[in-house]
Amino acid sequence: MTELIHATGPWSGWQRETHSPARQIVAPTGTIIRGSFPSVTARRMVGFEQLLERDALYLFDFAPQVVDIKEQPFKLRYAMGNKVRRYTPDFALTKRDGSILIVEVKPARSLARLEVNEKLRHIRDAMQRQGHEFIVLSSDAIRAPHRLDNLKQLHRYLRQSFSLEDRLARQQLLSHFGRSGRATIGQLAQELGSFGAIMRLVAHGLVSCDLDRPVTTDTVITLTEQEADYVFVDSL
Repeated sequence: MTELIHATGPWSGWQRETHSPARQIVAPTGTIIRGSFPSVTARRMVGFEQLLERDALYLFDFAPQVVDIKEQPFKLRYAMGNKVRRYTPDFALTKRDGSILIVEVKPARSLARLEVNEKLRHIRDAMQRQGHEFIVLSSDAIRAPHRLDNLKQLHRYLRQSFSLEDRLARQQLLSHFGRSGRATIGQLAQELGSFGAIMRLVAHGLVSCDLDRPVTTDTVITLTEQEADYVFVDSL
């Protein structure tokens, strides 16, 4: 049985043109959960066909070096053994420098199988011959302890418009605590009189914190902008 999950996309301003996946996101047999993810980066609903793909989309949305996302971007033919096979990547990420990163999402248990690794090796070789940068993201990387839960919590703030008042709030905090200052989310929220304003600053990368620990009112915030690799994998 296939379960559909859809969500609305409350992003403001323009919306990117509709993307037509190279392969329709369907499951001919078996049980699968598929749906649409309200991507801030892509500015549209991005389709997924397993929960691990949906969780990867949280990482992509928070990666400052990613400026666009396309699911099922194209079909690739590659040779393996005596056969020519077809493969459709999970995602193509357009990076800020204009380069394209092709991403395959796999459960860690699947990557432990020799036949899966052999298939991915042939796909990677074919990708390289065509000039594509290709990485495989495992469930261990996507679902790192605490980080994914924090990104899910912050995503609704990322989807909220970042206002002039929010920028002024950051300036107020800098004036009070100093650029190298550190304070807890609770202290900063009390200073501004708004918990949501602090969470929007964190979500939009204008202040930083340790996302590998649970984000609570006791989380220490540093009033510096996030680094380029703040929420994503080293492969980027």
